[in-house]
Amino acid sequence: MTDSKNPPKAKTAITIPQEVLDQLKEREAAGQISSVSGHITSLLQREQEAAEVDAVLARLFPGERPTAEHLDWAAKALGVSSTSAGQSSAA
Repeated sequence: MTDSKNPPKAKTAITIPQEVLDQLKEREAAGQISSVSGHITSLLQREQEAAEVDAVLARLFPGERPTAEHLDWAAKALGVSSTSAGQSSAA
């Protein structure tokens, strides 16, 4: 049985511009991110979560996007400001 908090890990190689890698390593050295691979994993998880939210919205609002009224209601229900509710769920 696998632990959901510590799923199995695998290594792979990716190609990114050297400048981007340098920036990520600087952020890691400064303690802004835990690691380059951890940061990329986090971004991919956020992208997956955003896709799941978009899928739910597509089921709730087939053929249309939620209106400002829907977003305001959701913001109030979630206890967040309506300006943050109007932002795209894309990562």
